[in-house]
Amino acid sequence: MGCLKGIFRLIIVILVIYAFFFFNGPQAIKEQFDSYTNPPREELVQEEKDYGNLAYVSMDYKFRRSVTIGKYRKITAIHTPSGQRISLIDLGDTTTINQADFYSTKIDLKLYQLMDTVKNSPIGLKDIEITQRGTVLAKGKIVPYVNFKAGIKGIPFVKVAGTIAAYNTKNADDGIVTKINKAIKQNKEDTSTKIVLSSRLSGNYSQDATINLIKSISFIGIN
Repeated sequence: MGCLKGIFRLIIVILVIYAFFFFNGPQAIKEQFDSYTNPPREELVQEEKDYGNLAYVSMDYKFRRSVTIGKYRKITAIHTPSGQRISLIDLGDTTTINQADFYSTKIDLKLYQLMDTVKNSPIGLKDIEITQRGTVLAKGKIVPYVNFKAGIKGIPFVKVAGTIAAYNTKNADDGIVTKINKAIKQNKEDTSTKIVLSSRLSGNYSQDATINLIKSISFIGIN
């Protein structure tokens, strides 16, 4: 009897797999994935408005939404003239790092905690050194930032340069991304830190590409 049950279950699994491919299941999943990660620009601007109003960002920046596992969300802005990738990351809270940390001595430690949290790239950074501190006047908000240099774990004599900026805004009350996020997380704060993070091999990094993106985000009418 047990053998017959095993055979029956195997037949069911085979039929399910067959039906999945027969009815073009992989293509349907791909279309859903593409729809989420690469929606029309106007749709992404509306759904991700808690990052700030992205409608004024130059068309030189192409947005793509990332699928992340964990408490944070991420949008990638690709600056097409330079090929530089800039991450906009919603940390989901204000404890990992926030605007106030950029004006204090905590920032050095907080940067390491941030890198451990977001895993923005497959490479790990070490010996992070802050090379410049400053602020950017966006549309309606002052955004603090630091420039940094760092080594790459496991690769000697190679350095990267980059920029990290932070601002706090209220989370959106609607939009599919927020609804999914709220379903996953409990006790979600009304306000969270949004991080702007970009890095590249030293000599190829463009601070202007990152700063100009921040300048073009509008916070007028957004908390």
